[in-house]
Amino acid sequence: MMATIDELRQEPHWSYSALNTYLNVCQLQYFYRYVEQPEIERTSVCLPFGKAFHAALTAQAWECLMGSSLTREEIVNLFAESFRIETEIAPNLIYKEGENFDSMIALATRMLDAALANWSDFYTIKGVAQAFKIDVPGLKKPLIGEWDFLVQDGRDVCIVDWKTSASRWPASKADRDLQATVFSYAYEKLNGTTPLFRFDVITKAKNPVCETHYTCRDEAAFRRFESLAARVQDAVDKGVFLPNETSFACAECPYKNRCKNWR
Repeated sequence: MMATIDELRQEPHWSYSALNTYLNVCQLQYFYRYVEQPEIERTSVCLPFGKAFHAALTAQAWECLMGSSLTREEIVNLFAESFRIETEIAPNLIYKEGENFDSMIALATRMLDAALANWSDFYTIKGVAQAFKIDVPGLKKPLIGEWDFLVQDGRDVCIVDWKTSASRWPASKADRDLQATVFSYAYEKLNGTTPLFRFDVITKAKNPVCETHYTCRDEAAFRRFESLAARVQDAVDKGVFLPNETSFACAECPYKNRCKNWR
């Protein structure tokens, strides 16, 4: 039986999040988060919100796999309880101006309505919350992750990943997204076939929408990923950790003050 993602995280590993932080967010944030690991200065409410939202949709996926379905009230209650737990354990939690616990529950309720209205996977789910562990050439530790859920899409297996987003995605974003590459690569390594990949993106808006973005990867994309991964490993080994002065993540960085004092 495959280990759970929590069990896999107990051993040294690489993850999509670590690679993405180094490549696309900020090398210095990578250093603080994965190497030095100082006390977290702040936790944006977006983090516990995303975890709780994901937990609610995962619960619905499990029910569908069993041939059932949760009610709207049950899903909202699952979110609220998960969100309460996540906010209580988040170090130095911060809300944006005008936000509070109750307003986030109200927002999540509207977003869950949008996600459920777009839900089409009642009878095609092949797996839910499946963890994986693979070796990648050039990486000194295994790469681990978890597929949100797997569905049968026509003749193809499709990996589905849920995203919450402040705005709608551009049409080309899915084709450039590193997560789709990493997760599709892992599936191909373990199963011998290349899957489809689908992002279900739910917007954090007064009137949320759920948009579906399909993408796929080929062997050229996989070989490019291996080269990227190997070069990240080499750079980390050499201690290359530079701040990204224009990162989109600066405003809510959990190490903002440490970054200001970096020399």
